Amino acid sequence: MIKFFRKIRQKMLTENKFSKYLMYAIGEIILVVIGILIALKINNWNELRKTNNNQEKYLKLLKVESLKNLKEVNRYKDLVTNMHSSQLTVMNLIDANHDTISESYLSKTFVNIFGSSYSFDYENSTLSELKNSGELKNIRNDSLRKYLTALEPLVLKIQKVEQDVEISLDEVTEYLQPRISFRKMLIESDTEIYFEIPNSTKPRKSIIPILENEEFENRLLTYTLVTGNLNKNHYPKLENHLKKIIDIIGKELNNK
Repeated sequence: MIKFFRKIRQKMLTENKFSKYLMYAIGEIILVVIGILIALKINNWNELRKTNNNQEKYLKLLKVESLKNLKEVNRYKDLVTNMHSSQLTVMNLIDANHDTISESYLSKTFVNIFGSSYSFDYENSTLSELKNSGELKNIRNDSLRKYLTALEPLVLKIQKVEQDVEISLDEVTEYLQPRISFRKMLIESDTEIYFEIPNSTKPRKSIIPILENEEFENRLLTYTLVTGNLNKNHYPKLENHLKKIIDIIGKELNNK
């Protein structure tokens, strides 16, 4: 097409028809501009299609990741709920008649409190990739982008509270070590563990008198409070946050 216009232009110049040459020159310029605009439009369309495909891929991965995190949060919330319930039981036993408490019952309750520690296993590989690749800014839904941005600070706060729970657990455990027999506690609780604890005929002191120890009560109270805070405030907040992300992603994918 450009070659065709070039021949006409040369002919017009040869015949000294400047006005006609000018019209053809303008036509040639218009054709070039239209060609550039079409090329830009196609390029923009291809980029938009690529962005939409990437976004759909990331949305599906984010949904899987969020569902996994939600399942983990619910699992840990149940575990910590049981542990917190045992903490409250011991706090009540401190004020009860100690003569009515059995060694076995208190040992089982102690094992529930001091036998395990819990830390939420957060999965964020997809969200990290989104941030590192700069694709997060391409998430069109403003609410979803806001929730995704706020997710990691929320998890970091929970991890900090989990560390506080771990510290409180260590403080109570360290206080108990020289004051009660852990071997007696495990044997009396009849707890199933990964290895067999050799029984012993050697008499060991009852663990019940520790309930009269004020320092133990203070440490247990601190441990109970931070655990309750984690379980009643922070885990539910993260649970609701993840549910909102899953809900928004589901609606976005249904609209595609």
